[in-house]
Amino acid sequence: MALLSGELAALLHDVSRQLRAAAHAEVNLVPLPESERDVLRFVGRHPGVSVSTVARELRMKSSNVSAAVRNLVARDLMTRDADPHDRRIARLTLTGQAYDNLERLQRAWNTHLDAALSRVEPGYREQLEGAVPALRALVQVLRDP
Repeated sequence: MALLSGELAALLHDVSRQLRAAAHAEVNLVPLPESERDVLRFVGRHPGVSVSTVARELRMKSSNVSAAVRNLVARDLMTRDADPHDRRIARLTLTGQAYDNLERLQRAWNTHLDAALSRVEPGYREQLEGAVPALRALVQVLRDP
């Protein structure tokens, strides 16, 4: 099991890195630090979320999330607004520019992954397609240990 875990972790990291590098080069975006990327993607999937929820769900320190949010707000990629019911809580949302960037990146990832999959043997493509539910389950287990 340890051999599988180590190889799978390394392969998933390599796939992610290759897609990220190719997509960023194609869409000509300034790469963000990993923590800012993670916060941006999470807030994009959960608009109106609080800093503490982002920190808990991403397993990051609140101070690190706050720093990432400050940087993203400064880059005009995120807004931070007081909760109308509790002014002590800040609600996070992405700007139109951030959504546009994420959409462009997603299209580039899809393009690069589609091109790569077209060069993989059909049997392996089918295995990769069949692995998607298992990978979703793995992400969920890792997220909620």
